This record gives sequence, structure tokens and C-alpha cells, in this order.
Amino acid sequence: MVENQDSVVDASDAGEVLRPQSNSPRLRRPAANRNNRDRRNHRQQKSRTHRTGEQAEPKVIAEAKRDTLRIIPLGGSGETGDKNMIVYEYNDDIIVIDAGIKFPDADMPGVDYVICDTSYLEQKSRSIRGFVVTHGHEDHIGGMPYIWPKFKVPIYTAPLTAGLIKAKFEEHGIEGAEFRIIAPGERIQLGSFVVEPVRMTHSIPDILGLAISVGGHLIYHATDWKIDFTPPFGEPTDFIKLTELSKRGVTCLLSDSTNAMEPGYTMSERVVGRALEDIFAKAKGRIIVSSFASRIDRIQHVVTAAAKTNRRVAISGRSMEKNINIAMDLGYLKVPQGVLTDIRTINSQPPHKVVVMCTGSQGEEFSALVRMATGEHRHVNIRSGDTVILSASQVPGNEKAVSTMINNLYRLGAEVITNKLLDVHSSGHANREEIKLLISLLKPRYLVPIHGEYRYLVEHAKLAQEVGLTEEQCLIVENGQIAEFDKNGGRLAKDRVPVGSVLIDGLGVGDVGQIVLRDRQTMAKDGVFLVILTVDGKKGTLLSSPDIVSRGFVYMRESEDLISQVRSLVKRQHLAHTKRGVINWDYLKRELRDEVGEFLFEKTQRRPMVIPVVIGL
Repeated sequence: MVENQDSVVDASDAGEVLRPQSNSPRLRRPAANRNNRDRRNHRQQKSRTHRTGEQAEPKVIAEAKRDTLRIIPLGGSGETGDKNMIVYEYNDDIIVIDAGIKFPDADMPGVDYVICDTSYLEQKSRSIRGFVVTHGHEDHIGGMPYIWPKFKVPIYTAPLTAGLIKAKFEEHGIEGAEFRIIAPGERIQLGSFVVEPVRMTHSIPDILGLAISVGGHLIYHATDWKIDFTPPFGEPTDFIKLTELSKRGVTCLLSDSTNAMEPGYTMSERVVGRALEDIFAKAKGRIIVSSFASRIDRIQHVVTAAAKTNRRVAISGRSMEKNINIAMDLGYLKVPQGVLTDIRTINSQPPHKVVVMCTGSQGEEFSALVRMATGEHRHVNIRSGDTVILSASQVPGNEKAVSTMINNLYRLGAEVITNKLLDVHSSGHANREEIKLLISLLKPRYLVPIHGEYRYLVEHAKLAQEVGLTEEQCLIVENGQIAEFDKNGGRLAKDRVPVGSVLIDGLGVGDVGQIVLRDRQTMAKDGVFLVILTVDGKKGTLLSSPDIVSRGFVYMRESEDLISQVRSLVKRQHLAHTKRGVINWDYLKRELRDEVGEFLFEKTQRRPMVIPVVIGL
């Protein structure tokens, strides 16, 4: 007897995989990459949110004692400065600093982005007084379209950052956000907190350090920063304000650890501008410059160098076009009349008059430069005489992709210039001597290193000890850990907050968990093997020999003997179950999955995903 006469579809861990399709323009992939990317249809549809990390489910954390400040990184601490997000909590008030995004690791097939698990904040949503956003890089604002709608509190930030977030909200159809523009020199009251923005320098305009006063404590939150006395935008770091804060007494410094292992000082961005102008003057053919879309300072250098050498600049890359338009509208990017040109016109212009500014410096799949390197770009065909400038450092984990792209560019005849050859990139993060300088200037009682892998946090703490802090004054806080401050000093709390990663896949937010990732990894490594039984809906007998479908495992025409043995195994298992009378189809499918899986491993030493499907007619 068949449990469902129409169709018996597997809903177990190796069950049928379904994905809803959408024509929405948001987060769309090219069609070739979206084909057959199915979303798991879990048995328990009630729980659609999956989180990865230390805690799978949120739990209630013990409340802090009254008048105790808690600082809790939800992301960015103990990892490569990605999806930065830090919570400040004092009594019944919470402020959230940044809400960034992380790009998926190689072992996350089909995942578009990764954001922080906000389950802790969701338990305390009524206490949140606002988001304070330090600057407009993706690892600090990329998560806003997915996280902010859960809370809908005011967003405090500088003009350029607000413009970039607004563009993201418009793209996602988010309305009703309240932006409150803040600037250095102001004091903003958010519940118990008083926030004072401080002018800093980084690789994007409008970067803000934050002096946060609460409960008798003064915390200085130094997000991504560097010391640049000749920045391309605005004025340098406000050392006078930092000195004033030091005199008031800084309880704790939270500071960027990205370059805590890099000696000396970072190079001024002005040096990069001069290097680009020199290359532009000497190049006889086209110039293609690739950088991060948010590097407004680098884009300005390219535009300036092009204007000085009588070249025109074409832009390739949707995110770069969007950011350039925002920066121009707000007055942060100065473009002389006639310098910008449409990418479709470059082939009709003399090569020595053309500059293409594009995305793809990290070898990202489908990015503009990668498509140029593989001959798939609609308007730019790399040829001999072209000069390609990679004006960015490699993000850890992207080395192979970047190397492959560079080799392809060389094969097409281009000259490739990287930071190893000329000064075409300057980091936006403070090196060791700058880190020590800031600590010496502020003289904090405690240090909490943020933004970086664990080893960088440790090295940052060692630098602090070189300039006078003790080991006990350096609190190494990873994601989910809590730094507490009260009248008796600072310490690590015993409690931890549930943290992890929420995976964004297409239009789905949080509905891809570890089980789905494991299945995708299995299919990517060893393929998928479908066993399809067509049975009589009333009697349960086989109506035909089992159908076998193999994808990414073995080529069926060359493995007929193996396929035949699997069919025989499936028939034997089915016959054994029919002899028992009433057939438990779920049990049969689980047994087929296990038996076929073990048989295939014995024969091939590979473990494809085995998916049994029973169709009742």
C-alpha cells in the first residue's frame, strides 16, 4: 500500500531540493549561474531561519548588573574584519555600530553574502536607540538592507555613508528609514549614550571615529582608520580632539587590527595619485584600472590623472557606476567636464585616449575585469598594448582567483601592474607604528582590539603592551564575547551571546543552513545520484526497472556495469519491503540512500548525494 498515490517525494535530509524563482532585479545572478540552483524543501516549514556558528538557536543571556556597560561584537572580531557589527549596551539602552556584510568562503557554494546573526538584538529590540554607521564600505554597511528592517530605528551617519545606504535601500525596496546626518564636533544623545563623531582618515571620505560617553565611561571606537597627513579628501585626523579625549580620560579604546602585523606606517594616498599620473603619462595604449567600487579616493586619482593626460574615463561595473554617481551628486568626487565617457564608445576612440575604470580587482566571478580577462566582456577586448593596473591589495582567500585572472591578462598581451611593482595601492588601515601612536595619544585604561583574525587581535594587544598597557588591560574579545565595564574596571564576562552567520542566497535571507551547505558541498565534490522508483499506487509493485540519473559522479554510458548493479540492489531492497505487506516508504528511501551510498563508495571511493524518489501511479 502506497502512502501517497500521486507522488511520494523525499523530505528527509537527502530529499528533493526546491528553489523558488524570481524576476526581481535584486541580488540576481546571471542566468547560467542560477540554473538548477534549488532551495532545500525542509520537512519542518515552521523554522525557515538557519544560523551557522557557535549557537544554532538563540538563548536568553543573563542580564548585566545595573550601571554596567557591555560591549559585544556580533561580527568582525576573530575574523578578517568582515560583517563588522558591535553592540553597546548600558542598562535599558543599546546602540549598534555598523552592520556589514561578508562575501562567502569557497566552501559556501551558492551563497551570495553572509551577515551577522542578530538574534540577541531581536530579543532586546525595544532597547535599541539607533544604528551609528562609521563609513560606507561594504563590510560596515552591506548588511543594512537585511538587518535594519527588523528594528527600524534611526540611522546616524555622515552624508556620503547615508547616500550609499539609501541607494541600497532603494534597490531592495525599503522605505521609511530615518537618516540623521552627523558631523565631527557634534554631540548626539541616544538614550544613556552620548556620541561624539571624530574626524579620522581611511580609504573613503566621511570616515568617523566615535567618542562614546555612558555611565561615567569614555570609550573611543576607532573603526577602520589610518594616519595620513595629506589625505586626498578633506582634512587629516583631528589630533587636537584626540588629545582632548585623552585629558578627559579614556576608559577603553576599540581599534582596527587589520594591519597589526605590518611594520612601520602606511603610505599616503597622495603617493598613489602621483604613481598613477606617471603611469598614465608613459602608457601608449589603453589603460584599465581595477579597484574596489567604494574607493572614491582611488577613483578621484584616476579621473585626475586622466584629465592631466588628456584621456577619457569609461566605467564598467554596476556597483562602481552607482557609487560614482552618489559621490558626484554629494560633491565628494570632482570630475572635469568631458572626462567621463560611455563604455560603448571606447572602441571608436584612439587607444592612448582611453581609460577604463572597473571592478574585479579580487578576481570575483562575473566582475568586469574577469570578463575582460576571459574575453567575455561586451565592450572591452584585452589586446597587446593595454596596461592593466590592479589598484588594490589581495583579500586573503582570493589569491588563486587573482592569479588566474592575471595570467589570463598576460596571455592576451596586456601589461599588468600591481602594488608589488609600483605604488599603485595604499592600505586604508593603520600599520604597527600608527597603532602604537594612537594608543600613546589616547592613553586608554583598556584596549579591545577589533576587526581582524584572532592572531591580529593578539598582535594588536602586544603592541599596546609595548607602549605601557599590561596584559590584563588588553581584552581579546571574539564575536559573541562580552567586555564589561563598571566602577570596578573592565573584564571579560562569563556569558557569551549567540553568534554565527546568516547566509543570503538569492532572495532568501537565513534559509540556508549547515545541512544545505553540507549537501551543496557534497554535490560539488562528488556529484548527485538519483534513484527513481515508479510503483503501482495501490499494490506498491514496481512498474518498470528503477531509473538512475547521475550528475557530476560517473558518466553513465561508461559505467553501465555499475548502474546495472545499483538497479539490482534497488530491486532487492524493494522486494524485501513488499514481502512485509504494508510498505513504509520513508524507511525504504532511507535504507536505499544508505545501502546505495555504501555500495557506490565501495566501488568508487566517492560519496555522491544519493536521492531516492518514489513515484506512485
